[in-house]
Amino acid sequence: MMHNGFGQFGTWLCGPGAFFPGPLGWIISLLVWGLGIFLVVKLVQILFSGGRGKSAVRLDILKERYARGEINQDEYLRMKTELSF
Repeated sequence: MMHNGFGQFGTWLCGPGAFFPGPLGWIISLLVWGLGIFLVVKLVQILFSGGRGKSAVRLDILKERYARGEINQDEYLRMKTELSF
């Protein structure tokens, strides 16, 4: 007996290897794959960023401005405290 894919045991729009059976299973499968790829990319970005966040870069810029004499010590300390949070 031929099976048209629309029944209790059909895999309509889902081929072999699909995670979730059913008419919308391929969409759910794509979302799961997309989420997995997104998480892997974010993990790689975090691992290879050197552990330096935006606040560390901002503090480096502040130190350079203080070293060049653009700001005085009071301004430097105030801004450093603000950036630390």
